[in-house]
Amino acid sequence: RAVVEAVHRLDLILGNKAAYQEVFKPENISLRNKLRELCVKLMFLHPVDYGRKAEELLWRKVYYEVIQLIKTNKKHIHSRSTLECAYRTHLVAGIGFYQHLLLYIQSHYQLELQSCIDWTHVTDPLIGCKKPVAASEKEMEWAQMACHRCLVYLGDLARYQNELAGVDTELLAERFYYQALSVAPQIGMPFNQLGTLAGSKYYNVEATYCYLRCIQSEVSFEGASGNLKRLYDKAAKMYHQLKKCESRKLSPSKKRGKDIKRLLVSFMYLQSLLQPKSR
Repeated sequence: RAVVEAVHRLDLILGNKAAYQEVFKPENISLRNKLRELCVKLMFLHPVDYGRKAEELLWRKVYYEVIQLIKTNKKHIHSRSTLECAYRTHLVAGIGFYQHLLLYIQSHYQLELQSCIDWTHVTDPLIGCKKPVAASEKEMEWAQMACHRCLVYLGDLARYQNELAGVDTELLAERFYYQALSVAPQIGMPFNQLGTLAGSKYYNVEATYCYLRCIQSEVSFEGASGNLKRLYDKAAKMYHQLKKCESRKLSPSKKRGKDIKRLLVSFMYLQSLLQPKSR
């Protein structure tokens, strides 16, 4: 009941026209913190029944919706303003929270993820080894996948940080996504996020590779197909534009750059032509 009430109040705030000015007010931060605590409590009390729902609710209501609100209203948010500082703090706090949650889940369920991620919970030699909880197979499964999702969320937060001026967290985001893949290689979602992170690098070749990997994964992500189609449409447009400009004479250095561009764009266009027609 407390969770539903907190969500309802947060929805009312976000529904306001000037919501972007309201979200970082102390009372609203406090409300999100309260919801976060309740969701975490719910996760560990009923991991099988409500764990996943609590995770998704926490991510969406406490972090993601605030991020989307700020991104949508970025024209109103000036560099180095109080609002931008609050947004930066929001992202940093999110990374801190999910790192802590990731470590806590590992510690609580005594998960052995040393071979998957490069920073795991460490047993304090003075305290000794923590007695493992009597968890069912389904609970252990949830815990493993919750760690995977924490890493995806961490990647997303680092990716959003990377969009800000003066911040370079691209490699950090990439690292989180690849670690998420190490924890659950069958899940394609991190590849989709890597595609988004790659942006238009190498005329979209890198992003295309990531989206294709996502689609080919055992558990693919629906949005990847749409993302891939968008890139193929771009490639077709670029290819036809290049064909129009071929007659221009260029200096050797510029010609080399143009040749590389033509190669990559042509490769992308060929890829799009070779794709099976969707039914």
